[in-house]
Amino acid sequence: MTVQATLQRLSKVISRAPLALAPQRLDRFVQARHYGIGKIPQSMVDAPVERIRNVGIMAHIDAGKTTTTERMLFSAGVTRHSGDVDKGDTVMDYMEQERARGITITSAAISFPWKDHRVNFIDTPGHVDFTMEVERALRVLDGAVAVYDAVKGIQAQSVTVWRQAQRYDVPCVAFINKMDRPKASMTRTLKHMETKLNVTPLVLQLPLGVGPEFVGVVDLLDLHVTKWPGKVECTDFERYDLTQSSHEKDLLEQALVARQEMFEQLAELDEAFMEHYLSVGGEASKVEVDKAMAGVRRVAVSRSGLPVMYGTALKNRGIEPVLDSIVKYLPSPTDLQKNEVPDYAKDFCAFVFKIVHDPNRGPLVFMRVYSGEVKVGDEFYNINRHCVERAQRVILISADEYSEVSSIGAGNIAVVTGLKKAITGDTLLSKAAAGDLVSTISTAKRKGKGKEALDLAPVEKTEGSSITSLPGMRVPEPVFFCTVEVESAAHQQALDHALACLAREDPSLRVTSGEDDETILSGMGELHIEIIQDRLRKEYKCNAKLGPLQVAYRETLAAPIRHCVTKKLSHNGRNFDVKLELELSRTPGDEFRELAEKSLVELTFGKTSELHALLTGEAGAMRIAALREGMEQGARTVGPLLSFPVRCIDAKITDLDCKTWMSNELLTLAASMCFSEAMASAEIRLLEPVMHLQIVLPPNHFTTVLGDMTGPRRGVVDGIIEDDIDGNVLTAYAPLDTLRGYASHIRRQTSGLASYSMTFSHYVAVTPDVQKQVVNSMLFHGGDVL
Repeated sequence: MTVQATLQRLSKVISRAPLALAPQRLDRFVQARHYGIGKIPQSMVDAPVERIRNVGIMAHIDAGKTTTTERMLFSAGVTRHSGDVDKGDTVMDYMEQERARGITITSAAISFPWKDHRVNFIDTPGHVDFTMEVERALRVLDGAVAVYDAVKGIQAQSVTVWRQAQRYDVPCVAFINKMDRPKASMTRTLKHMETKLNVTPLVLQLPLGVGPEFVGVVDLLDLHVTKWPGKVECTDFERYDLTQSSHEKDLLEQALVARQEMFEQLAELDEAFMEHYLSVGGEASKVEVDKAMAGVRRVAVSRSGLPVMYGTALKNRGIEPVLDSIVKYLPSPTDLQKNEVPDYAKDFCAFVFKIVHDPNRGPLVFMRVYSGEVKVGDEFYNINRHCVERAQRVILISADEYSEVSSIGAGNIAVVTGLKKAITGDTLLSKAAAGDLVSTISTAKRKGKGKEALDLAPVEKTEGSSITSLPGMRVPEPVFFCTVEVESAAHQQALDHALACLAREDPSLRVTSGEDDETILSGMGELHIEIIQDRLRKEYKCNAKLGPLQVAYRETLAAPIRHCVTKKLSHNGRNFDVKLELELSRTPGDEFRELAEKSLVELTFGKTSELHALLTGEAGAMRIAALREGMEQGARTVGPLLSFPVRCIDAKITDLDCKTWMSNELLTLAASMCFSEAMASAEIRLLEPVMHLQIVLPPNHFTTVLGDMTGPRRGVVDGIIEDDIDGNVLTAYAPLDTLRGYASHIRRQTSGLASYSMTFSHYVAVTPDVQKQVVNSMLFHGGDVL
């Protein structure tokens, strides 16, 4: 059937629909009919890198991320109807646990075309327990759409994901959602952007009404009006130019004033646009729209401001302008040549950011391709695992649907099967890019050397450069843990396999062994652990039983200590002594943020001539690495007080007496033993996780909740906002240990009228009294420890 015949046929079908579609919509239906639902044209698969956009969507839970994504897919012709979170028929929330709970748990990827561009899109979770999914997505994305609730403003998790985007320099555009709700307030949301996100909002649209009267927007750049009819989901819209001859004189005056203000703000944010703006005398009517759009793009890419648009995703209002902003204002892979990405020219280089275990295909390895291309049958060198693996299949993924392709090029997100050792955070190179490193590994394996020797010295790729891995990502510290067991020993192997698969998928999930060889499961929260238990039962058929949830404390020093040890070691049948003198102290301060980004032990050295002689040159560099690894090993072993991991230690080696021919493996062993002995003889202080809470409650319950938070919850008030649209807002910091069961407690306190959200903030050293209570509780009441 010809395209013209298809158009005629579709026109007849559409004309019989309850709500006729505008002509602008026909191209979407033709595309869906021609290419098939869920597929994109080959021209988009092979799109030039400058027409690729790697974009994610991020926000607080219930802000409307998944609904916005579903409307985007509908507008792009990927789906025939818009998925509904409440009905459990969304494309992106495909897991059983997601559809049952109506929340996003795992980040899902999909590709779709929009205006001659290929958009690789990732929908991320909004719940704090799954913040690792946001972290891994932002690590590989070039841009993001931040969704904010027009009723509730900028909420706690929105601030968290904004900081995550800042960490990876991800440019953003903002979509203020739910503009049709009765209590919507664009003014409050814009003010929150300035105060909570510390960013200047650049408003690109003038909303036509707020709340139930919200019917459209005016694009301030080109003065186009877009209106949506009716009170339900819109599959049609009206678009026209707002000109001097328009009958809407009042609207034109408002739009011109808003446009002038927007251009003035854009000039303050972008120097190049300021030059153009001044050259036309500051008259908005003389500004060239193309130059204004280029200025908005520079502001977004540089993160000097945040372009803002309005709409309501549930009714499909304002979605297409957001899609337009993705291709207009967010960067392509070529626009962001980050300094930390090595230049491997046309050789293959990729970063692994996600693993999913498929029952039929095995591990699916998600990777961002930075250079070269990945093809079926290619062999890769994994810098982090020191191994060579082969790609069996190359897949283009759409949520939980897979399409095999022959290759995927630079700038894209690819999925590969056949890689058995790769984990999240690994860097993959082609064998050609690895060069002499592959030969060095083969030689080392033939000579029986371990990988430790390969870790210590870079291998030259070309003159003046070396093979380096791409920067990793921050893995958050788990704050809860529990024991996990099966009914009988016969099922233990199945449980071990299932937990290994889940831990490989989710770096924020930790599986360790406790006393008596019990299996310990550590996660980001109660919901996180609950989801893992549900997946064990339904996906892996393991009827696992979890013990009571316990808070994941950390151990550190209460006071500095100096320790000297002499160890008798043997090497090749020869006995000798190793003397190591060590000073340990706690990292300064009582609050410890971003523990996952720090080394377990910060190692420094004294300035004696003996140390200088041992630690200089190539051999000295290898000894330093061996000593650092020994300290890390000592810290990774359980702490001396309650067997929690050791953190926030500054170590200084003041003296070292060893044979120059001593192997680095033995030096690592000596350092580890010395560190453990020093910690065993020291006074230990516990570190407890502290959460940041945002509580919205009626004024008549404020005093009760405040007294409870600052009393038995040991909370510290961070701020109070009175007369908020939904009631007073209390923000506070409180130890996680005091917040177990808080959801039911605050419901009882306020007769179900209060709501709250909390995110992990930092670790803090506990007081001696609190430490005594924790120790007594765990040692004398049967509490499990990690």
